[in-house]
Amino acid sequence: MSFNAIYPFDLPLLPPKIDFRSKELLEFLIKARIELGELKGYSFSLPNPMLLISPAIIKESIASSNIENINTTIIDVLQNQLYPEIEQREPDKEVLRYRDAAIWGFENLKSVSLSTRLITGIQKKLIPSSHGEYRKQQNKIENSSTKEVLYTPPISSNIPKLISNLEKFVNYRSEDIDPLIASAIAHYQFEAIHPFNDGNGRTGRILMVLQLIQDEIISLPILYISSYINKNRTEYYKLLRQVTTKEDWNSFILFMLNGFYLQAKETKEILFSIMKLFHSYKDEIKNKHKKIYTADLIEALFSFPIITPVKLGKELGVHYTTASRHLIALEKSGYLKENVVGKYHFYTNHKLLNIMKK
Repeated sequence: MSFNAIYPFDLPLLPPKIDFRSKELLEFLIKARIELGELKGYSFSLPNPMLLISPAIIKESIASSNIENINTTIIDVLQNQLYPEIEQREPDKEVLRYRDAAIWGFENLKSVSLSTRLITGIQKKLIPSSHGEYRKQQNKIENSSTKEVLYTPPISSNIPKLISNLEKFVNYRSEDIDPLIASAIAHYQFEAIHPFNDGNGRTGRILMVLQLIQDEIISLPILYISSYINKNRTEYYKLLRQVTTKEDWNSFILFMLNGFYLQAKETKEILFSIMKLFHSYKDEIKNKHKKIYTADLIEALFSFPIITPVKLGKELGVHYTTASRHLIALEKSGYLKENVVGKYHFYTNHKLLNIMKK
């Protein structure tokens, strides 16, 4: 395929012509599948696996946004989600929109599959001003310092055809192509199409995890793949470019398979630590604070690692003064830490936060 960065790229349709059964690919594939299989099993171990989704997606959202130079911290985001939107900092709003987009995509995946409806729905949640519409004009990717044009995506009139081809690939591809390899291929293709004016990278990373869920590789959107890409950002962009300029699919696929392996392993360890802490809190608080203990209370402390009396009251269906007494009792026992920021009174599940920061 010929390539000139200043001209719109004539992106080939999927599938690419590569050896899906090469020994090197299969070796990396087996390692990744084993780790992801164990992660999937672990995700069913908690009494309520859904309580992991919010903290997990916040962690992923921060890493994914950081790739786009949207910088914030877990503490800032968890606090800002409790503020009215008008009081939230812009970087934290961006991260929270990513979380909302990922959850929306997960909740709608079964009904609309990986399709234009899902893609544009995620984009609309991520960047509301875009209205979820594909771009109508030409865009380009430039070096932020030198302004050198690095890549010019396909012309806008080709987007419907390219997206249609991508949909067919992810939903009806040959059984010879393993889901993990297909996910890496589809991720490159989406980024190469670059169908939106903004947010293509973040939308593409959400879609990659949702594709693994649709193919039943994992069951929940809790794989921290953006953390791996962020740590290896230079290599990631170099390998994406090599697919475009040299048709070097193998190097990019191997890079992504290694990412799936490493992040499944890391996510599994984090999940195990969260499970251990969850059961520890549940047992200890049940014994030490019989009057206030409920399963809903423990789950709220893990769904919202930073919480206010008002938020806890809403979660438990009690008055905020009652919720405040619960939080004070747990703070005195060392399960939570108290922090006052302006008019807001926060209680932090600090041990859970330390796990999430790893």
